[in-house]
Amino acid sequence: MKNIEISIIFKNIAKLLTIKGEPGFRIRSYEKAADIISDLAEDVSILIEEGKLQSISGIGKTIEEKSKEILETGTCQAYEKLIAEMGVEVLDLLNLKGIGGKTASLLYNDFGIKNLNQLSDMLESGKLQEIKGIGKKTMETISVSLEFLNTHKGTRILARCLDVVAHLSEIINACDAVNRFELTGDVRRLEEICQSIEIVVECQDNIVETQSALIDTFSTHKQPLQTEISNDENCTDKIPSLESIEKIHLLVDNGFPVTVYLCIAEDFESVLFLTTPTNEHLAEYRNVCGQSESSDFLIASRDKTETEIFDNLEMSFIPPELRKYPDSVALACDDKLPVLIDYNDLRGDLHTHTDWSDGAHIMEDMVAAAIKRELEYYAITDHSVSSFVANGLDQERLLKQIEYVHRLDEETDGIKLLAGSEVDILRDGSLDFSDDILVQLDIVVASVHSLFTLSETEMTKRVIRAIENPYVMIIGHPTGRLLGRRKGYPINLDEVIAAASENKTVLEINGSPSRLDLGPEYVRKAKDAGVLIAVNTDAHSIPESERYRYGVNVARRSGLSKGDVVNTYPIEKLLQILHRNRN
Repeated sequence: MKNIEISIIFKNIAKLLTIKGEPGFRIRSYEKAADIISDLAEDVSILIEEGKLQSISGIGKTIEEKSKEILETGTCQAYEKLIAEMGVEVLDLLNLKGIGGKTASLLYNDFGIKNLNQLSDMLESGKLQEIKGIGKKTMETISVSLEFLNTHKGTRILARCLDVVAHLSEIINACDAVNRFELTGDVRRLEEICQSIEIVVECQDNIVETQSALIDTFSTHKQPLQTEISNDENCTDKIPSLESIEKIHLLVDNGFPVTVYLCIAEDFESVLFLTTPTNEHLAEYRNVCGQSESSDFLIASRDKTETEIFDNLEMSFIPPELRKYPDSVALACDDKLPVLIDYNDLRGDLHTHTDWSDGAHIMEDMVAAAIKRELEYYAITDHSVSSFVANGLDQERLLKQIEYVHRLDEETDGIKLLAGSEVDILRDGSLDFSDDILVQLDIVVASVHSLFTLSETEMTKRVIRAIENPYVMIIGHPTGRLLGRRKGYPINLDEVIAAASENKTVLEINGSPSRLDLGPEYVRKAKDAGVLIAVNTDAHSIPESERYRYGVNVARRSGLSKGDVVNTYPIEKLLQILHRNRN
């Protein structure tokens, strides 16, 4: 059980209490506990064992007891009681743009709205507009947001899937009838949004006996994940039923589908091969090998490793991250696949935050975490003044921070510290700071944090004007999307990429698991246009420093090599590239 999983439960409790209309102090206690626990550098379990959790400001006896309960059972009675009363789907109301806590509470308590379907019916009937404070524009916003959420209903972001997988892995490891297992499908391809979790299990002896033993283990494990055996049609079923293959279909994490493929050792890697790609990608293999059915292919590739399967197909090994689109098959046949960037290739992080703005930790602690990661350089890019909600720095505070960063850099061995800012792009494309301030910064990341409802033309001009500023080096999270919750603001990314190419401006892959922005489609276009990419964490705390893995996942899925990513370069070359427009 990870800290983030405990944090999610406390956040959900706070949201449910908000919708229920409970007193604000109860809500704030859970919200604060959730934020504190998600930002902790140490595991909650260790802090509880050492008797240190309650000593943290904001963590009281009740939160510690519930944390213990979650560690022991995977949930807590208070959470389960709220879900039983209100249903888990009511949480979706708070993901809608245009609906805040008070409106969600009103919808639930006065109109009995418990899910998006009921809200959709209310919207279509016109009754929603009768609620005070919901005008025509808000109705339009809710309608667009509702359509987006319904499109992504039942999906999970990769980070959430990996949390669930950690639980599933622990349970599968506890089953003696299992020899080994591997993730496959969406999660193995490291998709940003996953439709399901798939796992291939090699059975020790009899497949049917292993199937029975695994089902029993899922239901009796000491930290059971909420599971149910399911014949749900949403569960994945990529390969046919054969004597040597059995399946377990589960629903976990409030209805998310899991498929477990059980096979003998001879079939393990061929099943892994068949279940990893999308159907479109798999069809290209069939074209190459001439096998029309998965069952024929399974038999033909029995007792071979994945590498040997690719060798037999006369193509180079295709990394799982590239097994979505058919074009990688042609590249593999011609031995032209890119050498993908590796997690260890990153030399630095160019977008991070400290407690000077809205970060959780002091600068020295964030730098210490960067040194522990063995980074060569590290940029402090706290928010600018227009991000008042994020305690953005005004000009006076920024100048003080620049001095502070430079002084800390002189006192710190083993890493180069860069003074920067994540500067807000204002409505007209101008920036929060004047050029005579920006010139004093080592790093300038320009981002949109407001006015998401501008037209596509207005937003595109806004961002391109920022790109044309010679002191802007990187455009942060270029679409503003929040995966599964909010579509990006309207913007013509083809024009943005063209402007970035012309002005030699870097575009960011933001490693926040809820952003992963830019996505692979446009990262590929950026690469083709000669635009360099920065893979950054946007870390607001020490644990979030590990986000770089999610950013690198996107880079790999986009076919990026080490040379395509600017923060794989040595510091001298990096600064030469970033500062070239200043001359």
